Amino acid sequence: MTHCRGQRFMGRIAVSAAVLLFGALTLPGTAAATAKAAASVAGSESVTSATWGAKATASVLTFTTNVAQTSTVANTGTIALSGVGYTVTISNPTSGSPSFTLYACATAWSGGKCGGGTGTKVGTTYAKNTTTPVTSTVVPAVGGSVYLQATPSGVTSSVSMTLVTTITSASQLRARVVTNQ
Repeated sequence: MTHCRGQRFMGRIAVSAAVLLFGALTLPGTAAATAKAAASVAGSESVTSATWGAKATASVLTFTTNVAQTSTVANTGTIALSGVGYTVTISNPTSGSPSFTLYACATAWSGGKCGGGTGTKVGTTYAKNTTTPVTSTVVPAVGGSVYLQATPSGVTSSVSMTLVTTITSASQLRARVVTNQ
């Protein structure tokens, strides 16, 4: 009889932990997206707490010429990510029809090149006066960074690109590791 009560108790704790984790995973994203999940159990099992997040060092890039600009995105959490979401907003300049491409690189940009290449394109081409949510699989390691480069075309007056990072889904976290203990 005591064994059954113990199983029911552990089941209730597991359900409570799942509800807490679901709530943490459904928090809306912000400019510096972060969240925390934690739970506790009785007996010989253990659950640890962790956080995940990503933050861009320059969230607004302002262009007056067709010269590329960069931003660094740091993993501010303690969990490895498998994707980072960005909401890319291009302002409406007073003249011209500029467009932008965004590239991600695991190493810092040097001379407009990513480790000798062009980097990985994030999303599509962004036009003036638009807001576009996109996801990149080029992600910063825990405690590390990835490097973005925004490349403009057709800039004739001041225009800005705003980057908001988001981690909103468990699909952007690495798969859990299961061990037999």
